[in-house]
Amino acid sequence: MYIQASVGIYIESDHVSLACLKRSFKGLCLAAHAIYPLAKGNPEENTEEIRKHVNEFLREHRMASADIFLGIQRDLTILKYIELPAAVKENLKGTLTYEMEKYVPLPAGDIYFDCQIVAEDKDTNKLKVLLIAVKKELIDPYLDPEKKLGAGISGIEINSTALVNYFAYKPNTQNADAYAILYLGDQHLELSLVKKRLLHYSRHVKIDKRVSGLEHLVQEELGLLRKSPGLEQGLLEVALCGPDSGSVVEMLKAREDIGLRPVEISGTGIPSDVLAPAYGLALKGIQKTPMDINLLPVGLRKKVSKIGYYTMSVLAGLFILSILVWGGSNLLHQKRVSGKLAGEIKQLSTEVAGIHKMQAQSTALGNMIDAINVHRRRHIPVLGIMLDLTKGIPEGAWLDRLTVTDKGGEIEGYAPSASALIPLLAASPLLKDVAFLSPITKGKDGKERFRIGFKVR
Repeated sequence: MYIQASVGIYIESDHVSLACLKRSFKGLCLAAHAIYPLAKGNPEENTEEIRKHVNEFLREHRMASADIFLGIQRDLTILKYIELPAAVKENLKGTLTYEMEKYVPLPAGDIYFDCQIVAEDKDTNKLKVLLIAVKKELIDPYLDPEKKLGAGISGIEINSTALVNYFAYKPNTQNADAYAILYLGDQHLELSLVKKRLLHYSRHVKIDKRVSGLEHLVQEELGLLRKSPGLEQGLLEVALCGPDSGSVVEMLKAREDIGLRPVEISGTGIPSDVLAPAYGLALKGIQKTPMDINLLPVGLRKKVSKIGYYTMSVLAGLFILSILVWGGSNLLHQKRVSGKLAGEIKQLSTEVAGIHKMQAQSTALGNMIDAINVHRRRHIPVLGIMLDLTKGIPEGAWLDRLTVTDKGGEIEGYAPSASALIPLLAASPLLKDVAFLSPITKGKDGKERFRIGFKVR
């Protein structure tokens, strides 16, 4: 029995990837995944195509009520790191709402945003805050009540934060204090820096292969990242992923200051690291994640179902209660079991007596049939025919007339499907030329009345 289901959907310019995670008492598993190509066009055209693919995926895998977490490309958002006094920690989002135009060159009413503290310096009483904002016009098409995805969206974030959550969850991932994530898409490069499981740096660059080679662009971006405090020297761990990641593997291996970490997907069930962002998005509906960014305002979110938590709590309580009851009333339980067994034995004895009576009746009928057959010119195996009819006629069908002569026989009766009786009777070693002698009619109770003739082999 699955208690929780969550679907992560990551949208890129040329494809949309989906991963559905389910949690049960046996743990977390990947229940389904898919990657759909997208026709390159304007966002409105892609929105309709994405909605079609997603809803088809949800219907196919019966996940219409699952929690949905949507991921958008980093370049569709404005991402900034700002420094604020620690005094605003308790009302961080409210403070940013009033001062938003200081950080984002758009009217506050035109954007959705979220923020998260990624570092706190207690010596200087300063906070390092990650702020991400997106234009409402880019999100609202997915929130149309008449054309929504599944039962509604529970959260929206970017590729960078989804990947951080994936690496934080992934079993056996090296727990470095700081490492970089290099994601290479077909048309963009995304470089992130993770410190203590939180996103401290994120940069998105479009790839123009006409201007410079991809390897040169990667070298430049790693150089910029190296200028971050504490990363100027020493080995930098880099996790490489994305659909175009294979094109720079050899170049990164050749650098002595880079410790290359291809994305480890074993244990997740995904066939490719291209699905890593969708997997990281789906984790938001299953468990607590280190990056807790959600660009969708609370009032527009589909509420995350608590049924799983409540079910587990109730079942755990019932389990504990049953142990206590069992431990405190062991003798009473044994007495009840003994009484129950005695009752069942008595009931079985009655049933056995009935079986013996039926066997006696069957023997008597057999003797009568044998006596009748003695007087016939030709021995007709009537008892065998009756046994074959008993075995061949399925449950729900019954006979109200049986006629057997030396030339053949007839049966009449009722059945849910009379046509199904012909092949069953024809399979008998005693019968041949089995066929209907009259048309099938249907009674008021829906049963079909039949008349079937046969010959004796």
